[in-house]
Amino acid sequence: VKIRQIYTSFTENKSCRLECMNKNYQQMFNILEKYLKDRVQDIDLTILEAVEQRKNGKSFSFEEHLRGFVYAQLSALVSWKKIKDNQTILDEIFCNFDRQQLKEKSAEDLINEITAIKCHNPYTTKNQMRSLKANIETFERIEQDFGTLEKFITHSTPSNIIKLLADSNSTYKIKYMGVPIACEYVRNVGIDIIKPDVHIKRIASADRLNLVTAKSDYKIIDEFQELSKQIGINQAKMDYLLWNYCSKGYGEVCTATPKCNECVIRKYCQK
Repeated sequence: VKIRQIYTSFTENKSCRLECMNKNYQQMFNILEKYLKDRVQDIDLTILEAVEQRKNGKSFSFEEHLRGFVYAQLSALVSWKKIKDNQTILDEIFCNFDRQQLKEKSAEDLINEITAIKCHNPYTTKNQMRSLKANIETFERIEQDFGTLEKFITHSTPSNIIKLLADSNSTYKIKYMGVPIACEYVRNVGIDIIKPDVHIKRIASADRLNLVTAKSDYKIIDEFQELSKQIGINQAKMDYLLWNYCSKGYGEVCTATPKCNECVIRKYCQK
């Protein structure tokens, strides 16, 4: 039975590798990169730059972690273009991410100031801001237990770190942080990981590009990690290219109702 399991695993991995080679996903991502460069203006490179900075040895401060977390939360169900256009104002609203000042600031003031610049979501922002002080205190507890937030987010695999932050049974569970938001936070401080949000899951599914077969967020993360190894493109870049190809205000091609006639990678698609 053990030999059969090993053989099955080997043949499945071999099949996946052959499929990747046959489809030449590396070429597909190159096509996407050229398309976005030629057609889409003002693409945000922040995460790609953060991943490169970490690769080159940068260590992120507590304030940078706090900023990455806050922006990850704000991005939930709010147009990123709107958030990006108001970053200078948002930095001021959040006291330039000074933890002490931010813990002392009224949640209602935060809600009102975010709402005034239309960077709020009526379903999530209030709960996020009312939990911010408690979440900062959880980050401080992590800092106390691990020495720094940097040591915490690098002490295990990215997938395990996401579980510690997002799982409801975790000692370090952050309130109002699911798997996609946890991924966005660690990506903001340079961790190379995919963010399994609605755009990525839709375009990568078996019905479209068939990049992954998994349904659960954690398994999607694992499959993209394996794909990254196979084709030599980091996960943050794959996410950047796919997300910008799909998202409103950017590529807007592979949306819920895809514009298949305009698609430059349709030969790779199952649809």
